[in-house]
Amino acid sequence: MASSAIHLAIAKKYLEKHKDLNYKEVIKGTLYPDAAEDNDKTHYTDKNRGSDNASHIRGKVNLYAYLKEHAVLNDFELGWFLHLVTDYLFFLECFTTEYLLSKSYQEFCDELYHAYYCTNLYMEEKYDISKDDFREYPNEYYPGIPYEECILSKERIDHFIERVSSIDMENYVKKIKAHKRNIQP
Repeated sequence: MASSAIHLAIAKKYLEKHKDLNYKEVIKGTLYPDAAEDNDKTHYTDKNRGSDNASHIRGKVNLYAYLKEHAVLNDFELGWFLHLVTDYLFFLECFTTEYLLSKSYQEFCDELYHAYYCTNLYMEEKYDISKDDFREYPNEYYPGIPYEECILSKERIDHFIERVSSIDMENYVKKIKAHKRNIQP
């Protein structure tokens, strides 16, 4: 899963481009899937998602299953969907298959969560994220440290945030429904 700071940065950039949306509802929906008690349920995780690290991680989110249950997205559900899209694309686009296969699941998680601590402060400052953004789910907030080299470079994060926040969600939803599976925008 992408960090809460990444999710918030994407949601805030998306909201800058879609001012007609309810800001609080989108932010609340964006944080909800990780704050909920059953992450597999809120992420529509495939039960048979593969045993190798790459397919196991990349099978965490099922966008089509989510859309089957949420035919018309209100602002909260749009935030939730944006979260799922972010997680799906994060593992697909930010980490190569070779890298994921070279690590055990535990090694990958250790490196990933270390990277979150190394990038959170950077994202808080660059994308105007504060503890106040976590008011609905305060347990999701954790402060960062000054940036240091890790598996997530600042450039990769910035590019990813810009890319995902620029997706035309209406057309992307249609594309997923037409293919009846996860598919890149």
